[in-house]
Amino acid sequence: MKIRFIAGIVLCSFLVPLYGQGKAVIGLPEQHKKWLDEEVVYIITPKERDVFLKLQTDKEREIFIDAFWKQRDPMPGTPANEFREEHYRRIQYANKIYGRSAPLPGWRTDRGRIYIILGEPRNIEQYSNVQNVFPAEIWFYQPDAATGLPPGFNVVFFKENGTGDYILYSPAQHGPKALIADAMGNYTDDRTAYEELKKLEPNLARQTLSLIPGESVNPGSLSLASNTLMNNIYALPRKMVKDAYADAILKYKDFVDVEYTANYIDSDGQVWIARDASGFFDVHYSVEPGKISVEDAGEQYAVRFELTGRVTDPEGKTVLQFDKAFPFSFDKNEVQGKGPSSRTFSLQDVFPLIPGRYSFDLLLKNTASREFSSFAAKIVIPGDLSAPAMGPLELAYGMERTSSSEEKVPFAFGGSQILSSSRKSFGSQDTLHVIFQVLGLTDVLRTGGWIKFVYFKEDKEIASSEKRLSEFSPGAFFSEEQTLKTFAPGYYKVKVSLLDAAGKELDSKSRDFELSALPSIPRPMVVAKVSKSFDRADYLYATGLELMNTGSFKEAAWRLAEARSLKPDRPEIAAGYGQCLYFLQDYGKAKAVLLPLASAGKASGEVLSVLGKTCHALGEFTEAAGYYREYLERFGTNIEIMNLLGTCYFRLGMKDEALKIWEKSLQISPGQPKIKALVDSLKNK
Repeated sequence: MKIRFIAGIVLCSFLVPLYGQGKAVIGLPEQHKKWLDEEVVYIITPKERDVFLKLQTDKEREIFIDAFWKQRDPMPGTPANEFREEHYRRIQYANKIYGRSAPLPGWRTDRGRIYIILGEPRNIEQYSNVQNVFPAEIWFYQPDAATGLPPGFNVVFFKENGTGDYILYSPAQHGPKALIADAMGNYTDDRTAYEELKKLEPNLARQTLSLIPGESVNPGSLSLASNTLMNNIYALPRKMVKDAYADAILKYKDFVDVEYTANYIDSDGQVWIARDASGFFDVHYSVEPGKISVEDAGEQYAVRFELTGRVTDPEGKTVLQFDKAFPFSFDKNEVQGKGPSSRTFSLQDVFPLIPGRYSFDLLLKNTASREFSSFAAKIVIPGDLSAPAMGPLELAYGMERTSSSEEKVPFAFGGSQILSSSRKSFGSQDTLHVIFQVLGLTDVLRTGGWIKFVYFKEDKEIASSEKRLSEFSPGAFFSEEQTLKTFAPGYYKVKVSLLDAAGKELDSKSRDFELSALPSIPRPMVVAKVSKSFDRADYLYATGLELMNTGSFKEAAWRLAEARSLKPDRPEIAAGYGQCLYFLQDYGKAKAVLLPLASAGKASGEVLSVLGKTCHALGEFTEAAGYYREYLERFGTNIEIMNLLGTCYFRLGMKDEALKIWEKSLQISPGQPKIKALVDSLKNK
């Protein structure tokens, strides 16, 4: 279903150290230091720890801690957090039981650490009174398959030299001889030691060679499976959580309200770059939230999303920023009793972008549940099109005709809309659609050129085909279908090459995808932002503003001027052009362009601001002051405008009015040394 809106490797060491161990945490309050280095030391990921140490205030840390536990809550719909409660129960138990005979608190002992990570073992075998054998324990576990650990395994502890606390036993590091109480040291050979231990305690002897029951290991041989097992145990708590939320909290903590901050949800997303028929490039993007919270609206579920997008250049300068609303609803019978959270959505939109390399950040907020998510991507818009080149590949599970050629639809070309998912997963019965553009396509190349498709599974070529460019439908977009019925489940890569008539490769692009054993995969509901189709004036205006944001004012000016000539009735185009002229210091022309937009009570805040600054630059202080006052009356406090108004008053000899407005500015924002100096100067006269 589619909803559309019309709108504008294994580690070598057996004993894995704790993340951050040995690094002093400086400057943290005691409760937060205790939380980081004691309470969650075994389960926090390196990324989470790094982000936590970058937070500046106690409030930010408390919000992070809340989010930390929410990401691990197995049943977020219930009031209790079962994971958190069980984790602290394990710490308390470890401190009580394993700290009694140890110089360390229980959570820091080897047994305490394993207990906190894995919980209660299914069985414990104790060997504390076996003659000539040091005290030992074997803990047997049968974990859930979801952990990725073996279905059954042992963890062995022993008292080294028969004294002190129990420590973790390693078949590779210790061997059977470490368990034999032989003061003379006669069992230095692993096989001899194993045979002696086997006489003393057969079951314990078997477990000293491997922690995996049934694994055949000869005495003296290394059990790699045991090393792998322990490394996986230590990594388990960190593998069971997606820690992308930590970066998101750090990145967006100043941009989302406090009630959103701890409520991060995972999302997948993608971008696809395509050149429009008019020659401008579009960025098509989609974001798929990992879960959806809805409002009950009678026979329907209502969803309200807000998107904030930002495109920045390599220097961090903002090229484009936008805010968009995605409100929509769907019938309750569409989820068929499974609950609204069973439905996934793909929010899609498109925007034009000038050539360059960029970072694209998208902030997604669900206003109903106060949840937020994010997506980030790198974007490259080609500038040099002097030679034929391929655009990026898009892999789709289907194609669909668009309803109108007069609409600008995300992920669409030539009257067809691409149905694709960010995850690039396909079912065994799906047909794979490979879509791409050839940029700079010449008649000669179209007549004699070729497209080659090669499919790889684990870097091994499994299928290939070639097709003449002339066999495709006319146009710059190309689409080819590939049935997946003969492909085995696994991970694949498709490479598409552009060849000339002689078979020389001019360019190539590749994309990974996954093939499931399932015949089909549930697809998200597409929610597409659809607007009126862009014409040349729309592209000139949009890209003109982007150029202006990069400081390319001259190029921006001619684009905006042409856009204005094409659509003189569009006030936003004239406003953008006037602002660009102001930046070019062509004040007279800027005023002439902006003045017709300054109808009483109707001018936008941007127009009033720029028009005031233009008159100000021309020395027309009375007129400038009028625009500044209107701005403040209609749009509220703006420190810059207030200070400029004060300057106009001062230039007009109205020193009392200048003093009054500057004092008010300082009350609102005290950190203005230049304004304070002006105020002090006026008061001393």
